[in-house]
Amino acid sequence: MSWIGSWWSSQPATMKAAIVTVAGSIIVGCLGLWSGVFSGKDDRHDPKPAPSASRSGPSSGGAPTAGPGQALPGCGDKPGLDVTVEPKQLTVASDGSLTAEVNCTLGDGWHLTWMVQIDGVGKPVPHTNYYPKDDLGRPGPYNFDVHLSQAEPGSARTIYVVLTDDFSYRQLSENRNPDGSLLKLPNGARKVSNSVLVKRY
Repeated sequence: MSWIGSWWSSQPATMKAAIVTVAGSIIVGCLGLWSGVFSGKDDRHDPKPAPSASRSGPSSGGAPTAGPGQALPGCGDKPGLDVTVEPKQLTVASDGSLTAEVNCTLGDGWHLTWMVQIDGVGKPVPHTNYYPKDDLGRPGPYNFDVHLSQAEPGSARTIYVVLTDDFSYRQLSENRNPDGSLLKLPNGARKVSNSVLVKRY
């Protein structure tokens, strides 16, 4: 190794400075390459932002609602149920409650109405009575109180929601018997919810 020292000492100062500069550049380049290999960074591509995901919060009452910028369908415009009634079945000693979630928007001249249906009414030929009750309006939840204290133990009725236009809605109001019942639903009345069987103990 003594010949290296002799060679170095015999070089002019400008040559020594040039050699030191080149050696330093080589060392810095090697350190940068080493760092790039172990950092996982690829200098050939610009870094891209990580993909993001958004999650919508739960809707009130557990029923599906339209997101921002999305409109609910019109009532009667889509297949399936426009209104969901909970619970699916109800048995009470005298009083209880149902909740309907309206998942559609009513067009002009259209109506949503609670309907109570009682089968097997009358003798000797039993028939069905229909009792229109309260209306439902804009999307959201609606409660319906059930009072069966005057009903016979073991009796049952079916409750659901119907959609009507102005003409059939007027028939719901104008063609009732003195007890408030109808012997049939008017033409054009359409069931748009699930049916709930309500019984008294």
